[in-house]
This record gives sequence, C-alpha cells and structure tokens, in this order.
Amino acid sequence: MEDRYQEVLKKYPFKVCNIYRARGAYLLETDCGLKLFKCFEGSRNRALFEHNLKEHLFIHGYYNTDLYVKTIEDDIIAEDQTGCQYIVKNWFWGEECNLKELSQIEMASANLAKLHSILKGVEFTKEQLEYNITGNLKETFEKRNRELKRVKGYIWDKRQRNQFEILYLNYYDEFHEQGQEAVEKLAKSNYNKVLEEAIRQRLVCHGNYNYHNIMMLKNKYESPSKSGLSLSVADLSSEWSKGMATTNFEKAHVGIQIYDLYQFIRKVMEKNDWDILYGYNIIEIYDRIRPISKDELEILYLLLLYPEKFWKITNFYFNGKKVWISTRNIQKLNSIGEQNPKRIIFLKKLESIL
Repeated sequence: MEDRYQEVLKKYPFKVCNIYRARGAYLLETDCGLKLFKCFEGSRNRALFEHNLKEHLFIHGYYNTDLYVKTIEDDIIAEDQTGCQYIVKNWFWGEECNLKELSQIEMASANLAKLHSILKGVEFTKEQLEYNITGNLKETFEKRNRELKRVKGYIWDKRQRNQFEILYLNYYDEFHEQGQEAVEKLAKSNYNKVLEEAIRQRLVCHGNYNYHNIMMLKNKYESPSKSGLSLSVADLSSEWSKGMATTNFEKAHVGIQIYDLYQFIRKVMEKNDWDILYGYNIIEIYDRIRPISKDELEILYLLLLYPEKFWKITNFYFNGKKVWISTRNIQKLNSIGEQNPKRIIFLKKLESIL
C-alpha cells in the first residue's frame, strides 16, 4: 500500500492488521472488524445523504450495511496532503447472492422488504433532499422511446446492415410497442400521487438492489436449503436476515420504493428464463413483510412492461463503435428477443391481479 494511504489511515481510530487488494479498493482487517478503504470522488452532500440513511437503518436495528467509519476528527471523509479524498466503510466476509438459488432469492426479497419498512421518515437536510429525489418515470420512458425511434431510423437508413442491426429491426416493433403501452398506461395510473406521497414521507430506495450488493455472510447462518428446514416468512424477516448484508448505496434516492423490487425481479427473471415461480415468490414474500398497495403493484407491472433491457442494449450500440459489433452483444440481443414470449406470459399473470 502506498505511503500516502498509510498516512490517511492514521486518521482513523483502528489498528490495521492485514491489507488485501479489492476491485478499486482495499480490504482492511482491523481490531474493529473488516473495513473497505477507497478513494472518494463524490460530493460531501451525497456522502452525508448516504451516511444519514445508513445511520437511520442502524438506529432502527438494521446493522449490516457498509456504514461510513468516521475519522478521529469525527468526519466521514479523510484527505491526504494533496487534497485527494478517501472513505472507510464497514465491510463483511461473504458471497454475492446467488440468483439461481431460490432460497437465497427469497431471503433477499425479505431483506428488501425489511429495508424498505425502516427507510421511511429519514431525516435529511433541505439540500440533501433537493439533489437526491428520483426523476419522473413518465419523462424517462418518453425520452427512452424517442431514443429507440431515433436508433431505428438510423439503422433503417443504412445501406448495409450488420448482423446486430438486422436482428435489432426484427425485434424493434414488439419492444417499441411495449414501451408506448407503458407510457400510455402510466399516464392513466396514480403514479404522480404515489410519487408525491413517497417524497412527503421521505421514503428511500436503495437504487441498485441487485446480487452484487446483497451479501450472504459467511460463518453466520447455514443456508435453509442445506439445513433441511422449511423457510417461513418469520424466519426470513428476522433470524435469516441477520446472515445478510446490504451494501453500496451510491444510487440511493428518495422515491417510490417499489422500484427496488422491480430491479431485483427483473434481474432474477432474466437469469432464470422468466420462470413464473421466481417472480411469484419474490412478490409474495415481500408483500407479506411490507404489504404492496394496489397502486404500487400497478407501477411494478408498468416498470416490468417497459423493455428496459432492450433500451439498454440500444443505448450501448448507439453510443459505441458501430464498425464492429461484438458477438456478445449479438447474443444479448438475441437472448432478449427469445425470452420475450415468456416475459409476456409473466406480465399477463401479473396484470390479471391488478
């Protein structure tokens, strides 16, 4: 470790025993537990927003987050002699949530419900709120639809098209139609009312609730599937959740919490070929711990209806080099298209209970 890092670490009230390299950071074994040390390039306002919400979780009994460690001078950010900024966070020994393992997926759903139940009425300053409130979903959908249309026009006008572009045009109409339908139905929904209420209650979303940020802790609790025990909601909401940690709140914001559930469901369903069992279990377990209102369920449906994965690969294509398209991107686009019929079946099942 560089000498300047060693100087920064002297500002913290712990003794470092071992140091390990991690992706863009260092793991520190200390006399106060495992810590993560890294450079910080964000704003102080943003760091304080994250610190406030994680302290709120801690005060209300949710301890397993990457809470900022304060310096000896009671600051959450440390600087070296050149003015570079650093942070230290609590960290955990564990593995990412396995999206192929149903018991872990159920635990993660319960963990999210518990997280959301606590993340309400969080105290923020006026400035913190001003810069950390979610954008309007209808505007986002409309902007993305315009981008889809623009890219389609660009490809259509080309004299010679590569394999990706031919495949893209084959799938375009069905996905663009879903995008239009999502906008129209969102306009008729109670979305604005739900958003206003979420901001009024200062409800906080994690913003990036996926398997990378859900950690199954080691040497704590044995997996339910391995222990042979049945997994009840009571287990999920109490004892089993102690064996999990939620990290990386960099995209957290005040907004409609059901957005986190949408992100998690979409990732799980994509990994499991839109198997209805996975989606049903995630929603059921979440709902039994933190009940989902009818309006929230409709918003969840509309989020899932919008073809976000198709838009993402469109955006990646248009902003990247178009001379050469990787085989991986062609495979991704083909996978999105092939999964769409099963995705539609799941959407129809969800729509039937609205």
